[in-house]
Amino acid sequence: MGNHHVKVKRRPKARERRPRARPCLNKNCGRVYQPRRWNQRYCQDPECLREVRRWLAAQRQAERRKNDDVRAEHARAERARRQQAESTPQPDQTAELTPAHGHAADAAEIFFSFRYATGRAATSTP
Repeated sequence: MGNHHVKVKRRPKARERRPRARPCLNKNCGRVYQPRRWNQRYCQDPECLREVRRWLAAQRQAERRKNDDVRAEHARAERARRQQAESTPQPDQTAELTPAHGHAADAAEIFFSFRYATGRAATSTP
């Protein structure tokens, strides 16, 4: 009675496999890390991620600059900035520099008291 002689092949359930260790794709990093997901490309070091985000932002910006509308908008903004710079009065270029204030004045006084400020003479106190 029935199909008791037919045996069904049972496969073991596929376990979730961890991806193998791989190098970080950041050009300046190259650290070998254990990814947590199959599509993880970079190690999770904060410094490395900061560099990757900066690089990705630069790529997005470069791609955006290729758009003609964006280029025209940037040109308009630059023209307005130059016009604004022309209309504002420029400070007098012949004015003398004001002397340093606070601890900067003391440091400059000590620094320039030496004839030659190199080597140990520059760093040792008089």
